[in-house]
Amino acid sequence: MRMPLKKPALLYVLALLLSFHALLFYGFPGAALFAVWLILAIVFLFSGGAQAMLTAVSLAIFTLLLNAAVHFTGLERSIYYRPHELMKSSDPDFGAIFKPDTQFSMNALFGDIEAIEKVGVKEPHEIAYLTDSLGFRNPSDYHGQKFVLVGDSFVAGANDTQSCLISEWLRQSHALDTYNLGFPGDMNDYVNRVRAFRRVKGNDFRMALFVYEGNDFIPFTNKQIARPSLFDRYYDLFRSSSLWRYTRSLYLRGQKKRSGEHAPPALVKDIGGKPVAFYSREQALINNRNTLQESDLKFISALQALKPNLTEIFFVPVKYRVYAKWVSPQSLPNEQWKYLAEAARQVGIPAHDLTSVLSAEAARILAQGQYVYWRDDTHWNCNGMRVVADEVARILLKQ
Repeated sequence: MRMPLKKPALLYVLALLLSFHALLFYGFPGAALFAVWLILAIVFLFSGGAQAMLTAVSLAIFTLLLNAAVHFTGLERSIYYRPHELMKSSDPDFGAIFKPDTQFSMNALFGDIEAIEKVGVKEPHEIAYLTDSLGFRNPSDYHGQKFVLVGDSFVAGANDTQSCLISEWLRQSHALDTYNLGFPGDMNDYVNRVRAFRRVKGNDFRMALFVYEGNDFIPFTNKQIARPSLFDRYYDLFRSSSLWRYTRSLYLRGQKKRSGEHAPPALVKDIGGKPVAFYSREQALINNRNTLQESDLKFISALQALKPNLTEIFFVPVKYRVYAKWVSPQSLPNEQWKYLAEAARQVGIPAHDLTSVLSAEAARILAQGQYVYWRDDTHWNCNGMRVVADEVARILLKQ
């Protein structure tokens, strides 16, 4: 017959469990979390069961109060420079989504280039988000629209207010009601997202796919969305807290700062009398003259998986390419577009390069002091969204 656990030992175990759960509220990486917990365990061991329990309870109370303070003082919101990160959520079928059925707005003081590379270029503007029950930026749920738009942050409109989204321009200016299934990701995410959409809403729709030159050209592995484990679902209770979001953000900022110490500086050019920033990684990407190989990227398999819904493909150029004649004296290679066009041809899907329409509009409105991208960001502004919607409407309305 086993002897019951002695009271000091029981208090010691409870103190370890309570302190571990308190530490889960902080955004420490795994190694750091267990290191702190190990130090506490050693301290508890030498302080006795009662003292260990008192310390653990104190830590738990302090953590809960700190979580409330971060939430109610606005510190949590202060770590986000745009609604995109604050609105992020997840779904077991769709993967990464926005918080469903949510309306939120904030004044974004600067864009992603300024946030990452501190170039001193800022364009403050209000950004409003409105999501449907699936967690995508639509004013209402899917109601059988003929066309579904799939892509990353350019379709989702990471740095744009709701009224400027491509889907909104299509609906308001072209009487073309489309469903926005956009969210940052890559070809693997797009395929998984469409598969989930088919399961939920059926297969009676046509799809326009937007492929971004900047970060979509990575290998398609056909990897399915992993179902969250029991631990993941439990840990999500802590990851959704204000304190975890705040401390995790501070940690990630420190990591980015250290990793970016040797990165090339962002390019800032005077265009139309105003400074325009270009993300440093775009400069290396756009000058790459190496031919992209199907054996590496496997886009044909991805496009095959999206058929028969997939009817049009749009190539989204980086900002540097659109403003090339103002920033680069030499002709630029276009390996991403060449590869995508060939993959689309082999699958039998029309592909369209949006570079020319964006460059033409950039030149046309420059005399008015306007641009098609935010000057401090990698994304289109409302002008860019509008001209892309015009081109997309011209093509989709032919079907």
